[in-house]
Amino acid sequence: MVDPDVVELAQVLAIVGTFAIVMIGCVVAGLTIVKRRPRERPALDDNRLQHLEQAIDAIALEVERISEGQRFTTRLLAQRQGDGVAEPAEPARVPRSDAAQ
Repeated sequence: MVDPDVVELAQVLAIVGTFAIVMIGCVVAGLTIVKRRPRERPALDDNRLQHLEQAIDAIALEVERISEGQRFTTRLLAQRQGDGVAEPAEPARVPRSDAAQ
């Protein structure tokens, strides 16, 4: 007769091996399904892009106005204090290309 420990070991190995094979099959099937599924790419809507561009331009204008107000306030405070603080240099202006409009 066969030792009961050997039979138990064979049963455990059979169960573990079956589980491993089933899991590998599930993973391969899942990957195959994911690879076959077409990826949805968002459509480039010219109207939405135009709206986004206009919003960014409006934000840029407001930021420029805020910075001009900051420079003006700084200049006024410096003149009131009379401490000889040099005026800040004008920021470099980046020319906008009108080709995108």
